Amino acid sequence: MDQKSILGRFADILTETKFLIQNKSISVYRLQEEQDPNDIVFPWKSKVPESIEIQKKQQKENQRKNKDLINFSCTLCQGKLSGVRQFLHKGRKPVLVLHYSGATSPKEKPFTKTKPNQIFKDKLTENSWGELIQKVFGFSFEEFYYQEYPACNFSNMDSKDSDWQTRVENCKFHVKDTVEEYGIKSIVILGSSAKLLFGADKAKEFLGKETKWDLSGLSIPIVTTRSPEALVFLGEKAKKTDSESNLFQYGKEKQELEESFISHLSLIKAYL
Repeated sequence: MDQKSILGRFADILTETKFLIQNKSISVYRLQEEQDPNDIVFPWKSKVPESIEIQKKQQKENQRKNKDLINFSCTLCQGKLSGVRQFLHKGRKPVLVLHYSGATSPKEKPFTKTKPNQIFKDKLTENSWGELIQKVFGFSFEEFYYQEYPACNFSNMDSKDSDWQTRVENCKFHVKDTVEEYGIKSIVILGSSAKLLFGADKAKEFLGKETKWDLSGLSIPIVTTRSPEALVFLGEKAKKTDSESNLFQYGKEKQELEESFISHLSLIKAYL
């Protein structure tokens, strides 16, 4: 008998057996030590999430794990163009600096980080900030944690104030996650991040003051100050002027700004 005939005969036997079992024409015997098939439980896990809440929880966990990606993934906000590259810089001191390298108004040019471990938009800003941190604390600025807030890029041409407010509110999730994971004791919020969070008027009111920030039930001290880009801006203006009086004025403004930075940053010494 060839293989085809064997398979055909086997199929016939299965068909006939099914008919006999359905009509209870034969008895099914089992050994005494075997468990009754009706008592056997087959555990299984559904591949479909049980609820929307579980889906959201899993999504947030995936986002938390992907923070170190070059262009990390986040889906908390609509209208996102891309994630900010290197959005989190890990330091060693328990202070988190929130800043934003993205464009927030039509006057600003979109910006993308291109260098490894880049924090600010340019080297001049980095140097200015580094000198301030060295003066106040006596160590490198890289000892702090830095995080983009918000963590993604959006259109700077058609985004409304309400859009930005929604984005920074959603992005508190990532801030809280960093605070809890790395034991952050205090937060410094710079320039545009502060304006997006508080609004221009309130950010100005909070300038140089320590307040408490509620991160979904977690309260943490926060200090608001300007972006070090303001120092770079004054320095560039001074280079372009031909007037001695203007040069003197720019120099005076820069000195006053540096002194305000030093005063503001000194507020976080107690948390180091």
